[in-house]
Parts: sequence; C-alpha cells; structure tokens
Amino acid sequence: MKIDRNIVHQLDNRERGYRARKIRNTSLTLITCDGSSEQSFRQLAFELAEQVLLERLKTEDLCKPIDDLASETESVFNIEQSHNGLLTATVQTNRSVNVFRTSSMQKVAKYPTGDRSVWTLAFHPSNENVIAFGTLGGSVSVYVDNRLVGTLEEPDPIGSLCFHPTQNYLLLTSMNEVIFWDWDNDISYTTGMYSDCKCRFLHVTQDSRLITGITQTQTHLLEGVGKNVEHVKPEYLIVSFLRSVSLMLDKLDLTLATQADYLLQLEMNKQCLIWIHLLQTINRKRNEIRCSSTLGPTDKCTKSNLNLTLMSLIRKIDALEGALCNSSTYGQNETNERLWSPNAVLFTQPLAYFKTICQKYICQGLNSYIQYIFDLNLVRKMLRKVCRMLYRLAPSELPLTWGYISQFYGMSHTPEKNCILQAWDLDSFNGNVDDLPDFKEDWKNVITVCLINNDSNVAISQCEQFIASVRFRSTKEMEIRSLRRENFGESIFVFQFTANFVSLSFSPSGRYIAVGLRCRRNLKYAYILDKDTHRRTGGVRYGLINSNSVTEPETVSQSGINLSLPRVPERYLEINCIKWATLPGYGLLVGLKSKFIQVCR
Repeated sequence: MKIDRNIVHQLDNRERGYRARKIRNTSLTLITCDGSSEQSFRQLAFELAEQVLLERLKTEDLCKPIDDLASETESVFNIEQSHNGLLTATVQTNRSVNVFRTSSMQKVAKYPTGDRSVWTLAFHPSNENVIAFGTLGGSVSVYVDNRLVGTLEEPDPIGSLCFHPTQNYLLLTSMNEVIFWDWDNDISYTTGMYSDCKCRFLHVTQDSRLITGITQTQTHLLEGVGKNVEHVKPEYLIVSFLRSVSLMLDKLDLTLATQADYLLQLEMNKQCLIWIHLLQTINRKRNEIRCSSTLGPTDKCTKSNLNLTLMSLIRKIDALEGALCNSSTYGQNETNERLWSPNAVLFTQPLAYFKTICQKYICQGLNSYIQYIFDLNLVRKMLRKVCRMLYRLAPSELPLTWGYISQFYGMSHTPEKNCILQAWDLDSFNGNVDDLPDFKEDWKNVITVCLINNDSNVAISQCEQFIASVRFRSTKEMEIRSLRRENFGESIFVFQFTANFVSLSFSPSGRYIAVGLRCRRNLKYAYILDKDTHRRTGGVRYGLINSNSVTEPETVSQSGINLSLPRVPERYLEINCIKWATLPGYGLLVGLKSKFIQVCR
C-alpha cells in the first residue's frame, strides 16, 4: 500500500490532516488571499516531485530493468497509460499488448492481437478498465474488464485511435478515413479526407475537441487557389480565401527559412500578385452570392465556426512579420511609387463581401445551407495586416495578364510524414454523420505542421492546454503550442536539435517535456526541457557519469542528466520511446528496442 501512495497524495494529506488547526486555518487563509486554490497547491506538489527526480538523476542511477519481466525480449515502440496513471500498457513487436500496474510493474493482463503487430492503443479517458488497440492488419479490439466486447475489421492498417470522453464512441483512422465506431451497438460513421492523405494522430480532449494529424495533400493542393479561384462558386469563396492565406503564409515561412533575401523578395512578389488576383475575384463575384436570414423547417444547415482559424492566421502573420523585420528586403519598396492602391481594391471592397455573409445562411443547393460564424473584426484585422505586409514588399507595378498566376502555387514536395495538426469541435455530433468535421478543410483551426510517424510523436499535456510536436525547417524544431481557446496556436516554447527523435512526453505538471532520441551509439537518448524557464534542463544519455570523459558539446551541460546503463558498445540499448509516468514522482518509462522496458523512478 505504501508503494501506491505518491508524493502528491502524501503532501495533500499532510496539509489536510496532520497540521494543528490554528496553523492550518492560517495557512488556508494565506492561500485564499493569494488567489490560489487546491489546484495550485497540487500543481506545486507535482513540480516538486519532478524536480526531486531531475536532481537525483544528475548523481544517481535510477534506471533499472524489471526483474519480473526478464523473460520479455521484444521491442517496445509505444507506451500508454490510463488516465489515473494506475495502469501502463506497452505496444511491442510480439503481436500482443501487455498491461501492468504502474506502482509495481506487475503484469495484470496480456491481450493477443492475431497475425499482425499492434500499431496504436488507447485507454478510456475516465475508465482504466476499458482499453482498445488497432493492428497493422486493420483489426480493432475493445476490451472491458479484461473481456473482449467488440471487434472491427478494416482493409488498411489502423494509424491511430482514441476514445470519446463522454460518448460511447471509439475514433479510429484507416488510410484516408476517420471512423466513429459505437462498439456496443456495432454502428460506425465514416468521414473521408483527400485521397492522397493519411491521418496519423487522433486525440479527443475533455471539452470535446478532436485533435488530428493529417498528411498534406499534393494532388489537391491547387484546388480553389491561384488561377483556379476564378472557377469557384461565390458561396465557396470564403474557403478559397482562407486556404489561399494559409498557403501564402506557409510559402513565405519556408522561403524565409532559406535565409536568402533574393528568394524572399521573389516570393513576396508572387504572393502579392496572387493576393490581388484573389481579392479582385471576390470583388467581382460578391454580388452573385445568395444569402438568407432565416431557414425553413425542412432546410438543412451546416455551421462552420471560423474564429479560431482567423485568430490562428493572424498570429501566423504577426510571427512572419516579426521575422521579416530582420530581412534586408523589408520595407525597401515602401517608398516606391505604386500603380495600385491597397485601400479600395484590397480592403474596402472585399470587406463588403464578408459583411454580406457574416452570420447569414448561404445557399449551397436545394434546401441546403451553410452558416459561417465569425467575428467581422477578425477579418478586418487580417485584411489590414496582410495588405500592410505586402504593400511594404510588393512590386510597384501589376502585370497585364494573369495567365501564369497558377504557376506561382507550385510547392516543393513535402515529406510523406509531414502532417497538419488541427482542432475540430465535436460538440454538435450526436450520431448524425452530417455533424462530423470535413477533414478536407486543411486550412481550418491549424495548430502547426509537424512530422508524425506514430502516436508517440505528438504529446498533449494532462491539463490539455499544451501540445508538443516536431517540425523540420533548416533543423528540427520541437514546438510547444497553446490549445487554449483564447490564444489558440500560440507558440510557447521552441527548441532546435539535430538528432532523430522518436517520442515526446509531458511531465504530469506540464512544465517539463522529454524528447526521446534515436541514437545508435553510447550518447544521449533524450532531452529534458523546462518550458517555463525556456532552457534545456539537460541531455539524457546512457553511461556512468565521468568528469574525465569527452562527449559531444550538445550533450553535456552543468545541469545535465545522466541515466546509467551499460557503456560496453555491444551491450548498448537503443530506445524506441520515453514517457513520463502519469503519476507524479513515478519517474520515466523507457521502451527499448530489444530488451522490453525499463523504469527510471
């Protein structure tokens, strides 16, 4: 029973019961006066448990093999834990799922998976006795209290899965489809994405927001943008507008990363011409749109909230403009005489289109409507910001013909594992397929673009306010971004590194994050990062601490952390993932490539 009592519970009990009444009352008064609460106390206790662990890791060997699992020799490439941290499950290469009690790491269940290996698994977000997993062969299984209660067979491998927190649905992705499966009634709802896309990550938050990681489309990249915007129907112009802005910012960001001013100036010229062409098309077609202020009893309507999307795009524009300020080309055309004015063509007239459709029902067909819900001030702000940015760097003359405008949107081939992280509202979904998100809207509620191979490549903090991922520019960048609605998508922390990463994991408090690395030699295998102080706590590596040894500069710092494992090259253990234990003070779980799992506690 002592093993199950972690440091936070002990501190909490001490504050509640072991202090004299007078001292306790004084203490509670001070806490209340400071505007704190029990939650803030627990947060401090979480961080204390983590700091104790990190301090001990600098001087002690805490990473131990598990004697009870000595017979297990299969590779572990993912580790998942129940919502309360009491159970831990491993995904491994022996076509089975093992479940352990986290406090003792004693096995409590082993589930067979058939002929193919498990690729993804998930615990239910409120019941640790409900677990599901999907295999590379396309089979999905749900177990409740160690009993198989549902199976589903798909033709393609299962890329990711997760439970809905409040409804009886398991969400899973197979090839270019996301499936909502009610395993009790064996009913499923399916929604697709572009034919050349795959979904590699799924997670539903407690406030019913679905986080997805979907690969970027190449085949459908030019749909509704560039010259093709002329063929877009008036009711879909807002989609073309938002997708064009998203592509514009991505292109400028990629070009800016090359640090070549002449390429940046060329790209700015192209994007300016595309921007003018887009808004001129909107101006020309704005009177053709059919809107209604009310709906009939038989009319169907789809609602699309765009405020998070607009906020995210405005934040990207601000970040891009801040980076452009360091460019030598910034503002050099500002004094040139312009043959066009941004006020009427690029601001006043397009804004009239958005005023027309704001909060109205737009006809999409017979008895079919869509309502775009957005704050007009956000559109006004975005138009003003883009116009100001382009006006400073844009060409002074406009071309006589737009015949070659579509050529400007040719984008370099992106890696297959380059995914768009997005957030979707599931509040309106109650078993109606029409209420499911449209995953072809690759411009909507974008958090960032990142590299994803499996579930362990993206991490969401326990408080569900932060998300971590890795993107590739000139070097790899681990980003932590906000999931809060008030500052959705805002960058909180960025760390650059060059090694190959295999997993990301937040500590229970959300303050620290572990970046697992793939190393084939006796070097670091993880970074421990402190997002609150914007510094690296240290590189974690195999090997005994030796002040006389020489290692690569990126690994060693005064606050470096070392996990002691065999230093003999032939005994070196390569990791597949590293995860913080959900329970504070329980340390780290290390999934190894050939020796199952070790615990750093």
